[in-house]
Amino acid sequence: MSKKQEEEKKIFQRWYWLKKRRRKKRNNIIIQQLNIHNRSIIRSTPSSSSSSSPLWWSSTSLICHFKNKHHSNNKICIENKWSWSKTNSTTILINNNKQILFHPRISSSTQVILADRPLPLYGKFYWEIYMPTVYGTSIMFGIATKEQKLTSENFINLIGIDQHGWALSHHGLLWHNGKSRSYLSKSFELLRPVLIGLEFDADIRTLSYTINNQSMGIAFDSIPKNIEIYPAVSSTSAHSTMILKHCCQICLSLREICLKIVRSTILLDNINCQLLPQHLIRQLMR
Repeated sequence: MSKKQEEEKKIFQRWYWLKKRRRKKRNNIIIQQLNIHNRSIIRSTPSSSSSSSPLWWSSTSLICHFKNKHHSNNKICIENKWSWSKTNSTTILINNNKQILFHPRISSSTQVILADRPLPLYGKFYWEIYMPTVYGTSIMFGIATKEQKLTSENFINLIGIDQHGWALSHHGLLWHNGKSRSYLSKSFELLRPVLIGLEFDADIRTLSYTINNQSMGIAFDSIPKNIEIYPAVSSTSAHSTMILKHCCQICLSLREICLKIVRSTILLDNINCQLLPQHLIRQLMR
């Protein structure tokens, strides 16, 4: 190896290790900031348990949470604004009701949380839920009607216990009408982070899942029409947390794509609404 090549190699090595140190330092700052935030949440929540809360996330979990993006490169979507609905004292909602902390003291029940509004009756809708660590008797992700039972004194799979809910449990089973069936080849990995994507097609009445950005296919079909459907989650685990990462309507037609373009420009601010039909104004303002 010539002198010039040796010098180039040394320069590259110095550059590589400097870049690696900077990346590690940046990630450590992110971890510290998020842990400081989560410690403040824990301090403000009385707890009779001395065990450390899963809100104290691992480095891997925090970096995954920080870097997560909506993976739909071949799709165009419009943001669908909803959040979780506060219904009882056994859960805490933070971050503009986007994050749920289940059973902040101790867990003695199963708790279901619904969205604060139903999904529209037409179109295709997608949302992602990030869970920094999975553990417990029952963790569920799905949809439900307003008739869904929201709490149980027993540790059970509550969403899907009757005809009002459709859900996937962290054991890889689908639940509806009190019956379960196999869907995933194995359960979620315990004490590891997971990103769950749910896609509800209101036109053909199906619900599909993605797990860590891998499509698992249609889970439920023949979901009844003309009833209001709400995103729903449930947990039996003390201190378990779920974060609503992304929720949107997937654009399937030229009309929907045009609405997205109009919304993303300053054109909407300068439109004389008197020149537009009311149904189009409602679509644009939604």
